[in-house]
Amino acid sequence: MLGNLLRRIRGQRSPPSRGSRDGLIPVQTAASLLQPTHRQAILNQIASLTSLPPQHYAVLMQQAIERYGRFVQQLPASEAHHHANLGGMLDHGLEVLTKALRLRQGHILPPGAEAEKIAKLADLWTYAVATAALLHDLGKPAVDQTVTLYDSNGRRLARWDPWSGPMDQVAACTAYTVEYRRDRRHRFHERATPLLVHHILPREALSWIASDPEVFSCWLAAISGAADDAGILGQIVLQADGESVAANLCAGPSERAVRGRAKSLWERLLTGLRFLISEGDLPLNRNGAAGWLVGDELWLVSKRTIDALRGHLTAEGHSGIPSSNDRVYDTLQEHGILMPNKDRAIWRATVAGDGWRHDLTLIRIPAHRIWPDPATRPSPFDGEIIPITDVDEGAEQTQGPAEMVAGTDEPGPIAQPAALPSPYEPPPATKKHEEAASHDAASLERPDPTFPGNVPCPDVPTIASAKAPARANDPLDGRDPNDAGVRFVQWVRHGLVTKRISVNNANARVHTVPEGVLLVSPGLFKDFSSEAGGESWEHVQKRFAKFKLHEKLPDGTNIHRYRVSGPRRQSSIKGFMVADPGLIFDGPAPAPNKYLQRADSVE
Repeated sequence: MLGNLLRRIRGQRSPPSRGSRDGLIPVQTAASLLQPTHRQAILNQIASLTSLPPQHYAVLMQQAIERYGRFVQQLPASEAHHHANLGGMLDHGLEVLTKALRLRQGHILPPGAEAEKIAKLADLWTYAVATAALLHDLGKPAVDQTVTLYDSNGRRLARWDPWSGPMDQVAACTAYTVEYRRDRRHRFHERATPLLVHHILPREALSWIASDPEVFSCWLAAISGAADDAGILGQIVLQADGESVAANLCAGPSERAVRGRAKSLWERLLTGLRFLISEGDLPLNRNGAAGWLVGDELWLVSKRTIDALRGHLTAEGHSGIPSSNDRVYDTLQEHGILMPNKDRAIWRATVAGDGWRHDLTLIRIPAHRIWPDPATRPSPFDGEIIPITDVDEGAEQTQGPAEMVAGTDEPGPIAQPAALPSPYEPPPATKKHEEAASHDAASLERPDPTFPGNVPCPDVPTIASAKAPARANDPLDGRDPNDAGVRFVQWVRHGLVTKRISVNNANARVHTVPEGVLLVSPGLFKDFSSEAGGESWEHVQKRFAKFKLHEKLPDGTNIHRYRVSGPRRQSSIKGFMVADPGLIFDGPAPAPNKYLQRADSVE
């Protein structure tokens, strides 16, 4: 197939370079866009990292890069996050391509294949990795941005329609402007990318990728954002993307000199906060949201916000992010990002909407720090926020109410009730056990002698697995053993067998209930992450949720709530519900925890 490529390729005509006008971005040729020194250096690296013959490289790789540059022009890669400058999308695409090629060198592809097949398909896998990396953000101009085209006199022509092809194909177009759409949907651009690749890749390249079903399947999943189905190819692109983002945000080493000073801590915190809000990771203005815009002020649930911000920056590779929330609050307050409550950063207030109200601990931010342009702000909250003046020193609510978003597979930080004073004097415990009791609100009663423990007694009824022998058809079979979700489930299973993970006692992270097995979240995921994970607990939780071993509620959310009852008080715990105990236990599961009762609704 490759031998016929050059005979089938058609030439590409590039438009001449055009001048610029105030406020407009000039349309340029691919050659002009790729001329800057730092881009030429990247192109040289790409050429050295591929093993394609020169004539094939010119057709397959060089032409794809030129078409990509011609298509994205000087569009930014994000509104207020990484590569938000003019030309950011082109730089980011080239950086991810380069990093992905380097990562590919550390893998034998296809995985587990015979030597003959590996040698035969080596170039195809390399090309699939390279093009998936280059194209991973291609859908952004079509669904996230609004690009307006202008002629040489500065007259508005029309909005650019990316589905029809590059903007320089529009008659009389010489310049453009770009704005981000307020109604854009998080990660929707990934689904749009496959519909645009024919503008970038020659038809010969598409035919080559599609010639091998395994390569084509992984490649298509990778450019569509379906990392679960993309296998190692998707992992390579995801890692390369993260490294490029981190380098641009001054979080790690960059392959070229960083222009300008490194961003200070408060700038990185503010940039991350704007990103989480703009992408919907911190939803606003509804029951169960992370924040509410009232007038010129944004109120955010304190711990939920800072935990999400820290997790986001850590996942991007930033170093030096404080582990103490107080340190983060101080930094934001010092630079006028937080509005102080006397000498504290935390506010306690009642958030009330239509038919609901919650007392929460919040931080208060001037709206202009999140949305410098007032026109970009969302509609204000149709409710009220009433500050409560009697705030206890250092009081901070664990999370806001009803943190799960209905209809999604992606669990956010899971709400846990505030810790209650222990009704008895607990024995000396490690800090980890103290945190477990506080976050999971399970330490409400002194353990009863008849309270089911880790090992089912002969005279105690047990839940027999309906699918015995246990895991005869394990849904994890065939999954990547290095996947964080797979390792988490195996860790839980091993911990139950060795009794390192307790069941149904006051500090347990695993409870049996009539409906199945409750895996306390986020406590159990945090334990895994700190002990054996290597990834953030949020990432582990998301990977576990992707396997769909758990039962969802009728409203589509993932998290089940149970009341913890005793003679003196009540509280609740939350977690993932696995209906089949045989997926978790190697044998019969302990009897249901008599202290737990299903809660029908979130109070």
